[in-house]
Amino acid sequence: MNNVTKLILLLMVAGTAVDAEEYTFGDGWQVADSPLMIGGYVSSVYVAEKNSHTIDIDDMALLAYGEFDNFDFLAEFEVADVYKKETGSHPDESSSTTFHAERLYGDYYFGSNERLRFGKFNSDVGFWNQMPINVLRDTTSSPRLTSDFFPKLTTGFHYESRQTPGLDNRVSITVQHNNDLDNGYNNFNIDRHYAVAYDIKDQAKLWRFGGGYFRYKPLHEAFYLLAAVKMDYKEWNFLFESIVREDVEESKMSYDVYAQGVWHFRAKHDLIFRTEVEKAPILQTHDGSALVGYTYRPLNNVALKGEFEVHQESLLNRWLFSLSVLF
Repeated sequence: MNNVTKLILLLMVAGTAVDAEEYTFGDGWQVADSPLMIGGYVSSVYVAEKNSHTIDIDDMALLAYGEFDNFDFLAEFEVADVYKKETGSHPDESSSTTFHAERLYGDYYFGSNERLRFGKFNSDVGFWNQMPINVLRDTTSSPRLTSDFFPKLTTGFHYESRQTPGLDNRVSITVQHNNDLDNGYNNFNIDRHYAVAYDIKDQAKLWRFGGGYFRYKPLHEAFYLLAAVKMDYKEWNFLFESIVREDVEESKMSYDVYAQGVWHFRAKHDLIFRTEVEKAPILQTHDGSALVGYTYRPLNNVALKGEFEVHQESLLNRWLFSLSVLF
């Protein structure tokens, strides 16, 4: 998507806000006499490592979403690293005002159990990848599994069918046979992505299995398989995800596995524990890590987080603190 197209879409989204008459903090502005909502989010992060300290306003985004009978849509335009300053062994300062189309899709519902999504959306791989906004995640950082092994975003079509409404058994199919809607604004610059996923609900457990193929430029191909389970209890949530990836040209196998527990020890207060092991020869990484974090949510749409990560390589150890708000 070129800059002119993005500018036109941004102006269209922003222009509707002129007629907005009702604002709810966390839900956005409702455009007069319509189901259209305008909102946004922002997050800031402070990172302290052994040889550097970084202040980063890392995400600022404009959102528009709405529902119309059997159709709904979401548009998300984001500026990454709005302002970033690093001190220490490699001092640097930078800023950005470029908006990118992170998500831009529509959904059409065939009754209550079937849906077809088209546009640019979060790839339906695992659970963590469905939580792209900082304020909605358990921790500021994300497992390396979500950045190194498959495309975070897909531009194409996604079909899903459920046996019953809700979180019961579900099958999904993803197809991309084209370039990215906003070329390059993804963790892989892909022009092919085919994937399937299957969910099985078992009381408090939700199992997810999936696999796929993607082609990223210049002409690299990879296959992946993923298995995950999410368990929700009154005071605890558990999340486990594992993935195996094979790169065709290099004939190298990579894998990652992480396990996370969240303890809701008080209302609005969470303690998070996560451990992860990654081996990715193509990236020349073989790392194990553990994380302890704390999240305070004074409101559902506001999160203050602090966490400490320890790695096999001590130079990678770091503290992270963040403040994120959904408007």
